[in-house]
Amino acid sequence: MTYTPIPTETWVLPRPRPDAYVGGFPRFFEKKLWKLLGCPEKVLHPFGGLAEIGDFVDLNETTTPTWVGDAHDLHFIADESYDLVLCDPPYSDEDAEWRYGTPPLRWSVWTAEAVRVCKTGGHVAIYHERQPARPEGTRLVRRVVVLTRTWHTARLCFVFQKLSAQQLQDLFKPDGKKAA
Repeated sequence: MTYTPIPTETWVLPRPRPDAYVGGFPRFFEKKLWKLLGCPEKVLHPFGGLAEIGDFVDLNETTTPTWVGDAHDLHFIADESYDLVLCDPPYSDEDAEWRYGTPPLRWSVWTAEAVRVCKTGGHVAIYHERQPARPEGTRLVRRVVVLTRTWHTARLCFVFQKLSAQQLQDLFKPDGKKAA
């Protein structure tokens, strides 16, 4: 088996926009990621907030999202609709309740929805404070470490590519071991 290193970058970015919305990305993060991934045409933020690029879903209608809804159930979005699905979930159930008054997160549910609405060959990016598990049907293709200001925790963005059914089959030999 050959090992292919995952490209990893570090970005130092200014603090988020000076608005009252909690949980915003550092300034320029969305545009840098969008450019890094080849300027995907259709972008979705299932945990919307105040997204700068693309469509977004949010439970809070005051953010004027494209859709008022929950990232756990994107039934109003067709399969294979987006080139990039950028997920910035609350970092814990306690954070979800305290900051947003939302129910606990169900990792396997919202990641399955993100992968479902992503086009084959497209990307699902997860912005978090910890390395997440690989969403089913994807492979890790890039990591970005995001630093902002002193005494602030670094954030991590893991970019996964959605694989076709054939690519998924090719990852494993009939005996269940990874292909070389």
